[in-house]
Amino acid sequence: MPKRKAQPRSSEPRSARAAAAPAPLPATPSRRTAITLAAMMAAYTLVYGVIVCVKYRYYLYIDFDFAIFVQATDQALRGTLFSSIRGMNWLGDHVSLILFVLAPLYALLRHPLTLLLVQCVALALGAWPVFSLARRELGHDGVALAFAGLYLLYPAVAYTNLFEFHPEVLATATLLATFACLAAGRLAPMAVFATLSLLCKEDVALPVGMLGLVALLPGRPRRFGVMLVALAVASIVLSFGVIRPALSSTAAEYGKMYQAWGGSLREIALNLITHPWRAVAAFFDTPGQAIDGIIKRRYWLQMLGPLLFLPLLSPLTLVVALPVLAEHFLSFRPQQHGILFQYTALVTPVMLAAAVGGMGRLVRLVARAPTAAAAMARPAGRSTGVFTAGLALGASLFCNLLFGAILHQGWIPFPAATETFWPNHFDRTKRVYRDRMVARVPRDGGVVAAFEFLARLASRRDVHSIHHIYTGRYTFSTQPYPIPDGIVTLLADVGDQRLVNYVVHDTPDRLRALADLNHLHPADAAGDLVLFLREPADTVELVRAGVPPAPVAHRVVYDQALALTGFAMPETTVAREGRLPVQTYWRRIAPVQRQYLIQLVVKDASGSVVFALGRYLGYLLYPVATWPADTTVRETYRMVVPTTLPPGAYTLGMRLAWAVPGRTVLAAPDDPALAQQNLIVDLGRFTVVDAPQR
Repeated sequence: MPKRKAQPRSSEPRSARAAAAPAPLPATPSRRTAITLAAMMAAYTLVYGVIVCVKYRYYLYIDFDFAIFVQATDQALRGTLFSSIRGMNWLGDHVSLILFVLAPLYALLRHPLTLLLVQCVALALGAWPVFSLARRELGHDGVALAFAGLYLLYPAVAYTNLFEFHPEVLATATLLATFACLAAGRLAPMAVFATLSLLCKEDVALPVGMLGLVALLPGRPRRFGVMLVALAVASIVLSFGVIRPALSSTAAEYGKMYQAWGGSLREIALNLITHPWRAVAAFFDTPGQAIDGIIKRRYWLQMLGPLLFLPLLSPLTLVVALPVLAEHFLSFRPQQHGILFQYTALVTPVMLAAAVGGMGRLVRLVARAPTAAAAMARPAGRSTGVFTAGLALGASLFCNLLFGAILHQGWIPFPAATETFWPNHFDRTKRVYRDRMVARVPRDGGVVAAFEFLARLASRRDVHSIHHIYTGRYTFSTQPYPIPDGIVTLLADVGDQRLVNYVVHDTPDRLRALADLNHLHPADAAGDLVLFLREPADTVELVRAGVPPAPVAHRVVYDQALALTGFAMPETTVAREGRLPVQTYWRRIAPVQRQYLIQLVVKDASGSVVFALGRYLGYLLYPVATWPADTTVRETYRMVVPTTLPPGAYTLGMRLAWAVPGRTVLAAPDDPALAQQNLIVDLGRFTVVDAPQR
């Protein structure tokens, strides 16, 4: 038999060779690692679960998206797809088939909080595929846990979680799982997670399809890319070839968001192809809109900074987000250009996957190893990976202090979220009155309500958002919004500054038409929060014409058209959180085309302003233009005293203004002495006492 050729001996000791060889990680993480990851996800769920519950309890959800999906899920259990809040079949608005998957879970606890808590849990679970992806790529449990932490601390995830409820947010975790399964070469689970992602919203086909195209590049198993592309194409055909043509409505005209690029899909595509540099520039700037340009440029800092800019080292992965980014940055809406809303939900998974890939490339370059896992097994690669992961966690914490949802310190003036995440003193004060009025809404019949009440009432078949009454148009549509009948309740804070942007010249006319058509009369009021019921047994006075002269006469003529003739304060002692009735008397002495506003100013004994509020004179429903000429009109306002006013004596003052687009203008009084008082008319004194114990 031929002799075997002797193998050359290495001069390196056996122990050194063993240390240099990569030690493969176990197939599953250690028990301690799994417990740590589970604890991180549980902590996230607990923190954000508490916040969303508090937000809901204190009426801090002030948009209508949350209510739309509550009603859609609830109505799906009743066998109907019509959304009265949106004014159309909700699948014609957005193809969010995932709600059918959620409906059985929602049926177990039929409450709006169910959707909010599901959203918290779903986002928390996204840490697992991030950990799995990083562990497979880098071969280090500690660094993989750091990436899971980066995901859970990611500011965009926090803002997405805390702004309403949106089905596409559920796709954040399932898209991450799709990335992880693709990296692991697990075809069937990848297809399942990709399908779940596609069910969330019609535009999820964009990142899934692009991920499939990237997976088709040479050197990769083609079946994975083919599967992803096929699923994305099937989703597009189902959404835009079947469901949307059958169920869409002119109540949703989202194409208008891209009018700057063309009036049709073909024209938009042609302009993008023929003006590529203009399209690229749109990712960073908006011509003629300096503020929007700043928002766009900040976006990149806010998305990349918390990940230490590691995604830039994996450009091929970032390409997956390109279609979604184009969808947002080519739109005219500034909301889509920042991180404060839900629009980062489909970009976040790509950023995290790219950060993992970027870290892998970095340690490979340092350790000069063929794979990131092998590089991490070498001292240089391991130290680079651990150091960089720690640095990234530090960057994430710093970015959270700069512009995060919860830890934001205000060191740099970043735009604030449109919804607050924790109640202030006035929110706590108003909750009592909001609860009381919600409790008086009849069980049956239609309701028109402001944003903060919609989610609580969304399980009803017939509920409408008051902003549609204000504008007279459907959201994102030129289609007129008809005055609904069958309405038994109108519930809104008509002085809420968040609704000001929806007020147009004929808003008061539509509000009165709504009340007249449905025989609605004021049944309760606290500040500008009013409850109208259909022919209630008891009513409260808001505005009344033809009343006797004021108990305290004080005549001031404003703009030579409107005269203040006096005032009264029927009660001068009020508890904190109580209501202070204030009556002002007016006469319209000339035609008026303006919408007048009142600013109430509270001063303490030293003369310092301690509280102020602005509101519509006449509760918006009854503007001065509708008052009978040369007739005394009394407005009764019940000012809610915030808990921030300590017991003591105060002075209440008033000044008049009128609204113009984007600002207010102080009305001109005929009394020159008021110029010395900042145009404030003294209405009298009152005393605040401690509220009785409940």
